[in-house]
Amino acid sequence: MNKKLINAIGAVMIAGFAGAASAATYSWSFTSTATSHEYVTPGYASQVYEYRSMTYQNGVGQSVKIQGLANTGSNGAIETAYLTYQGSSGLGMTSKDSTWNNEVDDSGQATYPDHAMDNEGAMEGMLFSFGSELNLSLVDIGWATSDSDITVYAYTGASVADINSTVFGKTFSTLTGWTKIGDFTGNSDPRVTTNGTYSRYWLVTPGSSSDYKDYIKLAGVTATTKPTTPPPAVPEPASLALIGSALAGMIAVRRRKAA
Repeated sequence: MNKKLINAIGAVMIAGFAGAASAATYSWSFTSTATSHEYVTPGYASQVYEYRSMTYQNGVGQSVKIQGLANTGSNGAIETAYLTYQGSSGLGMTSKDSTWNNEVDDSGQATYPDHAMDNEGAMEGMLFSFGSELNLSLVDIGWATSDSDITVYAYTGASVADINSTVFGKTFSTLTGWTKIGDFTGNSDPRVTTNGTYSRYWLVTPGSSSDYKDYIKLAGVTATTKPTTPPPAVPEPASLALIGSALAGMIAVRRRKAA
């Protein structure tokens, strides 16, 4: 059999039928006002705009909802904390006052640097809800003091109607369905190594409670979609014609040899 013809047929079939895995990477910026928000009054800081949730869209219209939380409840239970918009620095937070970390002064203003997301006194955090399963790959820190350590969790449990039920009222040590991805350090933008974890829900907190000097504001996040392998493509008419021609040539060659 003619090897050149075999190679030609193979090349045509690969071109006509092969599909490649693909994934897309998207970013969301929190340095402008949110697409929508849930404003709360008076919150913890009566002279500051505070939000129970904020929703941002990226350049292609995909949304992420962000909620604030902190373990300021009884026995360290997680309860609502409030997001604050910090301009070009991104999003900060306020949570319930404690004797160690007074985040609001007597006039109702958020104090410095406690209007950032921090782990001094209480452990604060931001809960991210995406429209589909994504792999969180970058946390963009718009402002930090002391250092910019973060801890990242992904929800890997069974499907739930309300993700809030898996967080609020729990403690960080008793979260069910959540996987701690790891502790990450960096001066500006910690790269998150998630080992192929994909989830609709991600939780970002400052670093370990043993290192309680993390004050950060989040300017955005970047995430990647799951790779998908498209179904085999239907060969185009031109490809089919080429295959037919190659087969006809093979038949002709064999007939000449037989003769």
